[in-house]
Amino acid sequence: MNILIIGYSAIAKKRILPALRKIEHISRIDIASRSSASGISDEATFNGMVFNDYADAISKSKADLVYISLVNSSHAEWVEQALRRGCHVIVDKPAFTSIDDVRKLTDLARAKGLCLAEATVYGYHPQIKMTRDLFLQAGTQPTRLTISFSFPPFSEDNFRYQKHLGGGALWDLGSYAVSPGRIFFENEPDEVFCRVCTRSAATGVDTSFSMLASYPGGRSMVGHFDFNTEYRNCINILGPGMSVDIDRVFTTPLDMENELQVRSNNRTKSVKTPPTDSFAVFLQSVFDAIRESSHQAFSETLLSDATVLHRLRKAAQEE
Repeated sequence: MNILIIGYSAIAKKRILPALRKIEHISRIDIASRSSASGISDEATFNGMVFNDYADAISKSKADLVYISLVNSSHAEWVEQALRRGCHVIVDKPAFTSIDDVRKLTDLARAKGLCLAEATVYGYHPQIKMTRDLFLQAGTQPTRLTISFSFPPFSEDNFRYQKHLGGGALWDLGSYAVSPGRIFFENEPDEVFCRVCTRSAATGVDTSFSMLASYPGGRSMVGHFDFNTEYRNCINILGPGMSVDIDRVFTTPLDMENELQVRSNNRTKSVKTPPTDSFAVFLQSVFDAIRESSHQAFSETLLSDATVLHRLRKAAQEE
């Protein structure tokens, strides 16, 4: 498979390219960057080419799959161009900043028989399956989720503070607010409540929000997401007779042997999880699904998460 990466972002350099190099059957990696083309090494491209224009790259690259890693506001334009060129597409989260774009582009991917996947990769870490298995083995299931994902402010010039670039906490962290319910409850919420807590004094974008979602069967999730605090990145999964805490859940370092803190029948134990590159596992899953022509689930997941995020944003506006 030949790959084209549109956007030489920090995440592309730090996680995407190293993950791609771990996967067999990748013959070539092309990279397109408007700002860093001259500084991209031969090692980074892996037998490929460097382009300084996105449209030129999509038209001339021999890519089977295009990975879009740009600022949020640019995703829709280049996803559409890649799909119309006949390429499968992976796009950084949040995939799109308009529910109309979500519907249009998932429909386009479906009509062309192409994969369209959003890179919300934490769910591919084995600690997630291990947690689900612990509940199954105990004969119970999660009914409550409590989430905190927050960290100190970014530099003032970061795109996350620019509304026209798709900035704000609701866009940047919204995927982590809506996907846990899909993963642990296997459902979309009945009701969603959200309140923006703080905004940037300089640009007016939301910099923190709190939310509550209720799910079928009396289940619920609460979460706080913030650009203004000490670092916190954790989830508690709670149900009858079982509680599991996972720290560093959304961005577990690939070399980290993480631990689940499990409490059952008033006894506590730690369960170790193997070091895992979640990006590599996610990418391998996408490539396998493309090879087997069974990739529709990725578009359906993208559409489901985007629909719930749209509801979350509407709830915030109503407040």
